[in-house]
Amino acid sequence: EVLVKIVSWVFPNFKFQWLVDETKRNIPLELDFRLEAENIEKVRRMFSHLSWLKIPKVYPELSTKRVLTMEFLEGGQVNDLDYIKTKNINPFEVSDKLGQLYSHMIFIEGFVHSDPHPGNILVRREPSGQTSLVLLDHGLYATLTNEVRWEYSKLWLSILNKDKELMRQHCDKLGVGDLYALFACMVSGRTWDAIESGLNKTKFTVKEKDMFQKEIPNLLPVISEILARVDRQMLLILKTNDLLRGIEHTLQTQSRMSSFLVMSQCCVRSVYGEQLKQCSSSLARWQTTFLQHWTLLKLSIYYFYLHVNSLVRGISVKRLS
Repeated sequence: EVLVKIVSWVFPNFKFQWLVDETKRNIPLELDFRLEAENIEKVRRMFSHLSWLKIPKVYPELSTKRVLTMEFLEGGQVNDLDYIKTKNINPFEVSDKLGQLYSHMIFIEGFVHSDPHPGNILVRREPSGQTSLVLLDHGLYATLTNEVRWEYSKLWLSILNKDKELMRQHCDKLGVGDLYALFACMVSGRTWDAIESGLNKTKFTVKEKDMFQKEIPNLLPVISEILARVDRQMLLILKTNDLLRGIEHTLQTQSRMSSFLVMSQCCVRSVYGEQLKQCSSSLARWQTTFLQHWTLLKLSIYYFYLHVNSLVRGISVKRLS
C-alpha cells in the first residue's frame, strides 16, 4: 500500500489505490478454505446439469479453515496444446464449453470463478469420448448484483449491436462515464475500429493485436482512471475476461463465431429476466417470454447466416487462389 501511494505521488496520473483495496478485500477470502468449500458446493449445484463440467468433491470431515481436502481429478492444463492433440481433443470444443460456462456464470448467475488461469482449468477426454473441463481453485468468486449483471449484459449487447449511445448509457451506469469507448475496448479486447465494424463480422488479426500492444502504453493513465471509476464488481470480471482471452489465444480459437452466439443468448436471457421480474400480470409475463424466445430465435438464424456466409467466402477464396 505504501509503494502504491509513493507511485501515485510520483506519477499522479496513475491511480492504483483500487488495486490495494481489492487485494486487501480478497486475500482474506482466499485464505479461508471454509469459504472455498462453500463456493465449490454452490457451483456444483449451480451447474449440475453440465455433464462435462467436473468440480472436485470436498471432504468436509477432513477440512478446516486452513486445510481443504478434495477429490483428486486428472487432466491436462487447458492451454497444453500437446496434451490436447495427444488426447485427440478438439480445441474449439474446449473453447466453446469454456465460453458457455463463463457466459452463464457472468450473465445468468452473477457468480463468477475469477481466477481462470490455465493451472485452474484442466481438460480431459472421458472413456465415453466426451471432452470434460475440470474447474479448480474456487477461493475467489465475483458476486454480481442483479443491477450490475443486467447493465453488463446490456453493455455487451450494445457493443455487439454497435450502438454507441447505448454503450455510453450502460457504461455511465457502471461508473465509467465519458470514457465508454475505451471501456468497451477493454471489455471486448478489441479495437474501437473492430467494434464499429461489428465484432461478429471481423476476425481478430495479428495486425489488431499489434495495434493494441502499441497503443496500450499510451493509454495507461486513462485505463487507470477507468479502473478507479468503474463499479468494484467489474474489476474481477475484467481480470477474468483477460485470462479467458489468453486461453483462447493459446488455443487459437479466438475468432470462433459460436462464442458471440452463446454470449448473446446469455445476455438476452439476462435482460429479459430483468423484465420478467417487473411484469405485474400473466399477460405481461407471457408477452415478455414470447419476445425473449423470438429474439433468441432471430439470433440463432442471424449467426447461422453469418456462419454459412463465412464458409461460402472461404470456399470462394480457395477457388480463386
